[in-house]
Amino acid sequence: MGDQVGIGLFALGLLELCGLPSAWLLAYGTALLLARLLHAFGLSRSGGYSIGRFTGTALTWLLLLGMALAGLWLALR
Repeated sequence: MGDQVGIGLFALGLLELCGLPSAWLLAYGTALLLARLLHAFGLSRSGGYSIGRFTGTALTWLLLLGMALAGLWLALR
């Protein structure tokens, strides 16, 4: 498991404890899973650059950013 997945799962747990609606948790979790599957699929095709690997990584980082912003929103409301 990569560092991003661990951070993402930890963030999902914190967001759940802070009261984020379950629909958002499900959306974030599903998108994280799909991003990592896309990354793995791209990596299995070639060891270097691939569109799947790049897209999966970019989507993972965007999801982590989105979860961080959701956490800030929950903290500031």
